[in-house]
Amino acid sequence: MSFLIVILCSLVLTWIQPAPLAAQDVPWWKDAAGPAYQVLVYSFADSDGNGYGDIRGLTQALDYLNDGNPETHSDLNISAIWLSPVNPASSYHGYDVKDYRAIDPKLGTMEDFDTLVREAHKRGIKIIMDMVFNHTSREHPWFLEAMKSASSPYVNYYRTKQNGVSYGASGMGRFYKYTRPDGSVFEYFSAFWEGMPDLNLDNTDVVNELKDVLAFWINRGVDGFRFDAAKHAFDPNEMPSGTPTLALNKTFWNDLRRASRRVKPDVYFIGEVLTENLAEVTAYTGVFDGLFDFPAARQVIDAVRRMSGTGFIQAYQNMYGQYKRIPAFQSAPLLSNHDQDRYISSLLTSMSLDAIKGLQVEPADTDVVRTTKALALAKAKMAASIYQTLPGLPYIYYGEELGMTGRRYKNDDVARRDAFKWNDTGALPMVNWMQISGKIEPGQNSLTPSVQSQLKDPASLLRHYLGLAELRQYSPALRQGNFVVPEWAGFNTGYLLAWIRESDSQKVLVLHNLDSISFTAAVPEQVQLVPLWNSAQGYLDVKNRKILKSGDPLKLEAAQSAVYEIQNP
Repeated sequence: MSFLIVILCSLVLTWIQPAPLAAQDVPWWKDAAGPAYQVLVYSFADSDGNGYGDIRGLTQALDYLNDGNPETHSDLNISAIWLSPVNPASSYHGYDVKDYRAIDPKLGTMEDFDTLVREAHKRGIKIIMDMVFNHTSREHPWFLEAMKSASSPYVNYYRTKQNGVSYGASGMGRFYKYTRPDGSVFEYFSAFWEGMPDLNLDNTDVVNELKDVLAFWINRGVDGFRFDAAKHAFDPNEMPSGTPTLALNKTFWNDLRRASRRVKPDVYFIGEVLTENLAEVTAYTGVFDGLFDFPAARQVIDAVRRMSGTGFIQAYQNMYGQYKRIPAFQSAPLLSNHDQDRYISSLLTSMSLDAIKGLQVEPADTDVVRTTKALALAKAKMAASIYQTLPGLPYIYYGEELGMTGRRYKNDDVARRDAFKWNDTGALPMVNWMQISGKIEPGQNSLTPSVQSQLKDPASLLRHYLGLAELRQYSPALRQGNFVVPEWAGFNTGYLLAWIRESDSQKVLVLHNLDSISFTAAVPEQVQLVPLWNSAQGYLDVKNRKILKSGDPLKLEAAQSAVYEIQNP
């Protein structure tokens, strides 16, 4: 009998343990051949002409992201698509979910989704779904049931104010009241606004529901999840004073990750901890496989806006030191996302309004405006070069590669989520629902060069992104390598950023010259450099790689970047 008990216990323990990655396996996000790409489906590509982007439109546009052929370089070589919410929701943005197991009919059908997953996988593209587990819509069936009766079991699915409990710190979020037909009061908490009531994640029934949701999508072929508002799952504002909310958050997300890995051992978990405070972000490095690197994004944008690298290396060394404490962790460098002003707008705050509206040069532009736009384009390329050569899996916010602008307008985020500009004619698959909403600043993106025009221009921002994608594809050091600052004389001045990325099979030198004059130094002793890429020429063919030997002059023009393979002579 005791023997049987031991066997049964062993089986139970085996069952509850997550299915770990094999020690020799490198998870896909640690060696992704290309960057990840955030798509707002409703703003990307319209397949049926109703002015609203849809899943079929995205599927039709996959070849632009990654055509599945590593020998071609007219695509962005995207490794993963992050789908902002595609579930039925009360608002256009999708972050107030009404049904976790369905597709928003405005975006398509479940069959459309399955086709997208299948076609993406054919091209080597992973699918990452946006999961909103901090809150639901007030139109979610759980909330509708909670509003019917005080005795409904779904009341406990939400954070409610009961029995005179004094909740914690004031600040983000508040309690809202709903009076039921029988006169009873339902008082619920929302961290963001009254239409998104916070879930009670202390309730095991709720947690089990969410685990089932993840398993549902994993079984449909989804490769990973981006978790919205990760630090708000247990928020000090909705919990009694003194509650260890950080510990509760970490336990909650770890529990979900373990459960999901029983279904799919290499499922990817990336969390949104929306802050530039490094300590707040790094508190979750052992919980998620990846976190968006908002602290580094601020450093990149500030450095490029000032065209000065002073303080950047020291700041990033500190960040990297925190990130690498967890070997399995992979940061996610980015410049902006749907909740932020687009990085072009952030870069150009000190420039003229004409320049802010776009990078495309118009015949009527004055010399001053032309010069301003040229500088803006150079800054945009520099920002892209810096963040995509840092450690981690970089994320591109759709349209970033075109230089799309967008800032909060009339206290609304719609302008940050404008329609992707495929062509200059307005023909399909252009999206136009936002333009008729009245929430787009006049002239918004009117001067953004389209995909169609930028593919014809070798000096365009899109061509720059294509070159960076090609570089990453052929550089294991950029995909997997560590981050080291070289101790060579003449490097890492206030205007030159220099670092080394080294993997088991490759070592590269990364240089970014933020100065208005060229940089010149001698190739260090016992080193030879093979040029791989520069921002003026893109990825270099073997025949164009002139080896620089120790003592040779190493020159980098103003506002340019370059990557060299380091070899021992």
